[in-house]
Amino acid sequence: MARRTKRAIADDRITEATSYGPPAAGSVKSAGRVLRILEFFDEIQRDARVAEVAERLGFPQSSTSILLNCLVELGYMDYLQESRSFLPSPRVTLLGTWLDKGPVRNGSLMRMLEELSQKTGDTVIIAARSGIYAQYIHVLQARATMRFHVPPGSRRLVVWSATGLSLLTSSSDKEIRSLCTRTNAEAALDISRIDINQVLENVERTRREGFFFSAGLVTPGAGSIAVPLPEGIDGWNRALAVAVSGPLQDITRRQTEIVALLNDVVQRYLCPTSSI
Repeated sequence: MARRTKRAIADDRITEATSYGPPAAGSVKSAGRVLRILEFFDEIQRDARVAEVAERLGFPQSSTSILLNCLVELGYMDYLQESRSFLPSPRVTLLGTWLDKGPVRNGSLMRMLEELSQKTGDTVIIAARSGIYAQYIHVLQARATMRFHVPPGSRRLVVWSATGLSLLTSSSDKEIRSLCTRTNAEAALDISRIDINQVLENVERTRREGFFFSAGLVTPGAGSIAVPLPEGIDGWNRALAVAVSGPLQDITRRQTEIVALLNDVVQRYLCPTSSI
């Protein structure tokens, strides 16, 4: 019998993982680790060795090595022999491009985030709705020494966070009431019961003022200012929000400046004027 290539074996693993039926617990764990590895590279934006990846993510070094080499075999990771490090391949770059034909694909959104990061020095976040949560789908970490580290993929309650309230500005009051009820039923037991009237008041203020300032609403000592992004940013009319976050005292002091900057960059990068 002819020996099978590592690529063929890896492809079979993918086929098994995507076949119908409940996945094995080990498969789910490995899939989660692969996604965290890709998010780690998205955060550091450079190559890294196995030991660094394992240490930063808290994974066993042996299994981290196996996963990275499997990704190399599948074409999603490149191995740099000279530095003995790994780097996501161009194949990763092309994933998901079919979902968008606008600011995400042409780079406008990323350029906007980079400008916010450079001018504020604070953490910059893009959030999207995921059930009862606002999930941080992209994070540029703060440049300052004193900072809050916010991992990509972090989740906050939609009805009780700056990004979440910004995501709800286009929702009806009926939808928001229903979401509050669902949150009270599904959220962790250690979370205080959500006051529906307070949420409606917060959303209305966000609609009226164009932003929401969270003064320690989620994390004590942290401040976050979020604004909703124009509809259709990702080509599928899903709501997105951008936020600038940092130490509460500093964000409070610069609130007017940060709000003006957020409005300015959103207008310049995502709302180009029509040519006459």
